[in-house]
Amino acid sequence: MSVVYIVIALTLWAAGGIQVVDPGTDTMPTAKRVMMHVVEWGQVGVFVALLWLVVIRPLVRRQRLGFDGLFLLAAVLLNFWDPLDNYARFAFQYNAFHLNVGSWGGYIPGWQSPNPELWVVPIAWVLSAYAWGFFLAARSGCAVIEGLERRRPQWGWMRQYGVVFLVNAVIAAASELVFLQIGAIVNILPYEEFTLWNSTLGAWPVYNPFLFSATWTVLTALRRSSRFDGLSFVERGVDGLTSSPKAQSAVRFLAIFAFTEVAYIGLYFVPFNLFAMMRSVPAVPLPSYFPTP
Repeated sequence: MSVVYIVIALTLWAAGGIQVVDPGTDTMPTAKRVMMHVVEWGQVGVFVALLWLVVIRPLVRRQRLGFDGLFLLAAVLLNFWDPLDNYARFAFQYNAFHLNVGSWGGYIPGWQSPNPELWVVPIAWVLSAYAWGFFLAARSGCAVIEGLERRRPQWGWMRQYGVVFLVNAVIAAASELVFLQIGAIVNILPYEEFTLWNSTLGAWPVYNPFLFSATWTVLTALRRSSRFDGLSFVERGVDGLTSSPKAQSAVRFLAIFAFTEVAYIGLYFVPFNLFAMMRSVPAVPLPSYFPTP
């Protein structure tokens, strides 16, 4: 069970001593740094609001968590796999001026790239980004389909999800371009043939939005399958496993998380690493606040 593995890996990582990644001596333009922190903590605000709406408030009211609440928690736990960007090669980095810790990537089996502890885990940024990114993408994807059903009732599901895919790709592209421009992230080893502004701090692999969109579109389908009885297709049959509401919620969470992590790893991280391995030119020198091995 992956959740048990995650707990063990994080425990071993914490026992080894949690370190902060030093941004070094290079300075970052003040305007960019301020904007980066504004976006960082703005995302935290969005995350807290979502957490209140779909997790905390139902629990306070002693209500059973619905799909959205469990899905948001699953999106947060997906953070464990975020270091997989650098599984094969050190291909991506966050800005070390974020509130951060060094990553646990080295505790992922088969890890290949050197010095995984140099990879910045921007705690506030990434926890929040996963929450709004995955949760709101699935919500907006469902809203797009509902709108198409009203306006284009003759369209089949393939057309509907094709539109969702394009919308998700636009959201992912816009988000990444903003993050690049404010210096929050850098793509170190994108495949140069499919990269705009290659060999600059703003290098943008044009395939990234489509990889994210593939993941988000599949998760849109997962959420949409819960519209009839509140249970997605991975949760159905839970009533036959246990009569305890708490146990049912735990099983439902595990099912949602398992599906979500498999979709994310298979549709995003695997191709991202393959593209990084295809790069044939060296990485450009980076400021010290983007540490590399």
